Amino acid sequence: MTQRKLIEISSPAIGPEMAYVSEIPGLLRSLIGSRNGFYAFESALFVRPWGGGVGSAEWWNAPDGWRVPYGELVDGFTFFAEDVFGFQFAVAETGFYSFDPETAELQSMAATADEWANQILEDHEELTGSGLAHVWQSMNGPLRSGYRLAAATPFCLGGEFTLDALKPKEGLELAHFRADVYAQIRDLPDGAQVRINLI
Repeated sequence: MTQRKLIEISSPAIGPEMAYVSEIPGLLRSLIGSRNGFYAFESALFVRPWGGGVGSAEWWNAPDGWRVPYGELVDGFTFFAEDVFGFQFAVAETGFYSFDPETAELQSMAATADEWANQILEDHEELTGSGLAHVWQSMNGPLRSGYRLAAATPFCLGGEFTLDALKPKEGLELAHFRADVYAQIRDLPDGAQVRINLI
């Protein structure tokens, strides 16, 4: 199984050993049942643990949390992982998706956990930002748990994926910031002025 290969190169489990998986979406159960949350590719990929508490998948997907501005667009999706820039991976009954929180763009990736893991393994630099994450951490030290790399200016508004522009940001703060960006730009015509409170 391809997901086993991903698990083999990942960190130890972040969450507790799972005695039951009934609350985990069906398509995720084999992955999370094998390793309950982990980092891979020098923390570029973060797969959230289940079991409750701050940082868990249940906490991250709280309906009154950062998801609110997206409304029905994200109904039925469980956000379970993210790349080094805080862009999300989600699962639904129809399969696995990537999610851009600045534009609310959902892109289908795979039908099964094995297919998703295979894509991550084959194209981890593009899909997780692992190459940039490696260089940034070699210069600045390990990225703190729960932190992602982001530019002060949102990427959709011209923020750059460069070493000089990227700074570590706490994940939940970053998610709320991007949800606010989305709420401001979703109905604007091209070229409209946007006022952003930079993080």
